[in-house]
Amino acid sequence: MNRKNNISLNQLESLIITSVIGVGILTVPSVAANILGNDGWLVILLGGLLAIPFIYIMNRLNRLYPGRIYYDFGKDIIGPYLFNVINFIYACFFLIIVAFTVRVFAEAIKIFLLNDTPTEVIIITMLFTSSYIARNSIESLARMAVLILPIIIIITLLFTILAIPAIDFTNILPLFKFNFGDLKNIFRGVGIVFFSYSGYEIMLIAMAYVGEGKKSVRYSIRAISYVIIIYLVMFFVTLAEFGVYELKREIWPSLSMMREIELPGFFIENVDGLILSAWVLVVFATIGPYLYSLSVILSKMFNTQKHNIFVLPAIPIIFVLSLIPQNLIEVYTYMEVISKYMGILVVAIFPTILYIIALIKRRREKCT
Repeated sequence: MNRKNNISLNQLESLIITSVIGVGILTVPSVAANILGNDGWLVILLGGLLAIPFIYIMNRLNRLYPGRIYYDFGKDIIGPYLFNVINFIYACFFLIIVAFTVRVFAEAIKIFLLNDTPTEVIIITMLFTSSYIARNSIESLARMAVLILPIIIIITLLFTILAIPAIDFTNILPLFKFNFGDLKNIFRGVGIVFFSYSGYEIMLIAMAYVGEGKKSVRYSIRAISYVIIIYLVMFFVTLAEFGVYELKREIWPSLSMMREIELPGFFIENVDGLILSAWVLVVFATIGPYLYSLSVILSKMFNTQKHNIFVLPAIPIIFVLSLIPQNLIEVYTYMEVISKYMGILVVAIFPTILYIIALIKRRREKCT
C-alpha cells in the first residue's frame, strides 16, 4: 500500500455518503410508499439500520489486516483460488451496478434536462468523465467526496425549503398505521430498500488508508445515519407534496417535484435544471468509486501494480450492458434481481463469512 495515499476520518465519512447517494435517492420515496403507504418511512429507517451491522463487520475485518485492502487479504483467509472466485463476483456486481446506474442517470437527464440528446451520448460522456477520477488514487476520491458533500447538503436543504410553501403536510397523515399484519410487507420492504444504501462497501478499500482505525467505525456509522436522514427528508417532502396514491405512481418523485418548484421574483426560471446540474456531480461521486473498486479488484486478480490500466477497457463493457434493458421498467427489474441475489453476497454475506473465518484462524494461532 502506498502510504502517501492516506485519508482522514472526515474524508472516509464523506466518501461513504457520496458513494451511497446517487440514483437511489430518486426512487426510494415511491418504493417505500408502494410497500407501506404513509408508513414507508419505517422501511427506509430499518433498511438503513440493517446496513450498520455490516458496516461494523467491515470495519472489524479491515482492522484485522491493517494497511491492506479486502480484495487482497481475503486470499490469506480462504486461499487465492477461492477468493479470486469471490473477487470475480464482486467485479461482475460492480460492472452491472455502474451500467444500470449510468443508464438511469442518462434517462433522467434526457427527460428532465437534455431532451434531444441521445441516451448513448449521455452514457458514454458520463463514463469517460467518471473514468478520470477512477484512474486516480483513493485519496483523490476522498477529496472529491469532501467537495461534493456540501452540494448534497445544499440540494437537500434547498429542495426542502423551496417545497414547503406548496406542500400539504396533512398528506403525511395517518402515521403509525402499520400492524402485525404488515410484518411480511415490512420485511420485504426492508430487503428492497436496504440496497439503496449499497455503496458503503467502498470501505473495503478505503479502510486500508485510514490512519485512525479505532475511530473509523463511529464515522462510518455516522455517514450511513446522514444518508438515512436525507432519504427520510425526501420521503416526507414528496409524500406531503403528492399524497400517498400519487407518490406510488411516480417513478422519480423528487425530480417530478422539482418541476413544480418556482421562485417568485427570481431571475432563475428553471430551478429543476439548476438542481439537476448539481445532481450530476452527485452521480459522478457514486460512479467514480464503483469504477475505482472494479479496477482495483481486477488489478488484484491479475496481480498488476496499477489499477488504472483496467478503467478504460471496462468502459465498452459497461456501455453495452447499460443498453441491454429496453426501457426503465426493465432497468429496475434487472436491478432488483441483481440486488437481491448478488447484492446480498457482496455487501453482507461475503464480508461476514470472511470475518468469522479470520477470527477463528486468529484464535487458533493464539492457542498454538
